[in-house]
Amino acid sequence: MTERYDELFANQPQELCQRVLSLSGFEGKAEYLEHESEIIRECFGYIESGKSDGLIRYLLRDSQVNAELPVNNEGTLSAAELHELTGAALSEEEINKILDVVDLEKKEEYSFQEADSFLETYSAIKSELESQKDNEPQALTLLDLKQRAIPDMSLSQVLQLLPLCGLKEQDTYTDEQALRFVECCELRTHGKTPREIAQHFGVVKSTGSRSVEEVAEDIANLSQMQQQKLVETLAETMVNQRAQVEHIITEMTYVGLSNSINNGDLEAMIDIKTDENLKKNGTVITIQAAVETLMEERGMLLPAPPQNPTLPSS
Repeated sequence: MTERYDELFANQPQELCQRVLSLSGFEGKAEYLEHESEIIRECFGYIESGKSDGLIRYLLRDSQVNAELPVNNEGTLSAAELHELTGAALSEEEINKILDVVDLEKKEEYSFQEADSFLETYSAIKSELESQKDNEPQALTLLDLKQRAIPDMSLSQVLQLLPLCGLKEQDTYTDEQALRFVECCELRTHGKTPREIAQHFGVVKSTGSRSVEEVAEDIANLSQMQQQKLVETLAETMVNQRAQVEHIITEMTYVGLSNSINNGDLEAMIDIKTDENLKKNGTVITIQAAVETLMEERGMLLPAPPQNPTLPSS
């Protein structure tokens, strides 16, 4: 079975036709045998995919051998073309390893025979290289973490959860850190509070005092609505505590005065100040002045008296 030239090269520029014939090792003629037509079509495909002439000559050799046609083994491949033949899957270290095995130096160009040796060795150790890559720790990005945990989670949510499991924003993460983050997201999904999650990962201790930085970090992990609620709650708490503190101070002050009355300190103070005033200006000290003087000496405050102060009877 044959195929005509004008059918194989229909509507193709003359320059391209000449290039295909040259790379295929054929001359222009009226008809081509079936295996020759297949090689020509294969050559067209390589050209359309953007492969270089050197690569095309090298790749066509198998088809030429199968068709029992003369094979050109005198060509060369660049280092980049040789790397492309491996699927560009090799690192610099792996390329050097194969070159050592086949006893080749690293250079700009390799003969077809050298390329054959390189690719044969690569095929032999390919599974070993792939196994090594699978066992190597992968560097994961922030988006990778999000994809592994909850794909539809926003980036801001990811950044809020990171500190809860002892992580921070960085360029890459290990598999172990990714697993830690996934567990953190699962705990949050199951209703655990930020503080409970932080305690789970040992970021926040369950007992004992906490630093200002730890409290600030917890607050930073809250949503805006939660932060607003916290501010309102703190404000209300502060007002209540202030009232309680003032009440305690008032009670303590009057207890102190009661003790002063019971042990005679107030009466003694009145006598002392009365004597001093009589000597200075001939007046008697009032009880209020004596109380104020006593409180000043004892470091007690003078708040407004409670509504129903109860002092022990003297």
